[in-house]
Amino acid sequence: MRRLTLSLAALMAMTLALPAAAQQPTQLNAAVGDNMNHVPSFVGVEKGLFLKQGIDLKLKVLATGQQMSQALQAGEVQIIGSAYSNYPLAVERGMAAKGVVGLMGDRSGKYWDQSVTIWTRKGTGITKIEELVGRKLGTPAGGTADEYLGVVLMKKAIPREKLQVLNVPPGNIVSALQGGSVDAVACWEPFASQIEAKIPDALLLSRGGGHIGYFINMAVRNDIIEKQPDLVEKYVIGMAEATWHTRKYSDEAAEISTRWIPGLEAAVAKKALAQMVFDARITPHTVAAWDENVKILLEQKKLKSAIPWQQGLELRFIEKVMKTHPQLFADLKPAR
Repeated sequence: MRRLTLSLAALMAMTLALPAAAQQPTQLNAAVGDNMNHVPSFVGVEKGLFLKQGIDLKLKVLATGQQMSQALQAGEVQIIGSAYSNYPLAVERGMAAKGVVGLMGDRSGKYWDQSVTIWTRKGTGITKIEELVGRKLGTPAGGTADEYLGVVLMKKAIPREKLQVLNVPPGNIVSALQGGSVDAVACWEPFASQIEAKIPDALLLSRGGGHIGYFINMAVRNDIIEKQPDLVEKYVIGMAEATWHTRKYSDEAAEISTRWIPGLEAAVAKKALAQMVFDARITPHTVAAWDENVKILLEQKKLKSAIPWQQGLELRFIEKVMKTHPQLFADLKPAR
């Protein structure tokens, strides 16, 4: 009888344990860009790093930050990539989401814009930034490269109105320069590396230079932050591991990116990744970069009023994950 009682108890315990074991992962939808900035999200999905945290992350791959914001506002996604060059504008317009984990940008210093570039072609007569005056330049309107262009021009004392700046979608950047519909372009990766690979007479006018803090966070909807903080923490852990994995296994990450970014070749992806720094931390430099970008957007008359960083960033999740998972950050330079 005792053996029967124990067997029944064991059976009941197994039955009770079944729902937990069979529990389905929580689905989250994230809007990311079809560019190298979002490689960690591709890596995290393909390597099962989010699933390991109990999250079934579905990616909606889009071309611009504006499209990501629209997807969030339409309820299609709960998470979006948020570049400091345009996300303060989204916050000003009522975007109810905050950056909870870093993605792209070197958090050891205030400025990082190495992956942003301005290109022309030999034969245009343009050999330096000053010679862009009176010429056609293509760039995605309102994007990071647009902001970068504005700062570079300002530091050269060149009024933006002296150029004809055309709105060219990211996917058309290479063909626009190659076909001659514009004399120059401003862009981010992998488009710069594609220009190098596909246009033999391409001429680099500017790369990086510490002009802007090109930082990208992943922002989560405010109501999820408030009502499901445990879920947000799991997402942050997954993203922290995804950025670590991308840094450690960059060749594999490059190969994975070719399955998410249309027309991207592995060799170009590897070259593009060499210009990238993926870092999940949010440091005082990150906060300073937010304020600096807000200042730039105000100067460029794109932003109506200053947006405090607290409206766009939520630090508590990444700060906790840095303490509980230090191995995911051990290879990074300390913030200086």
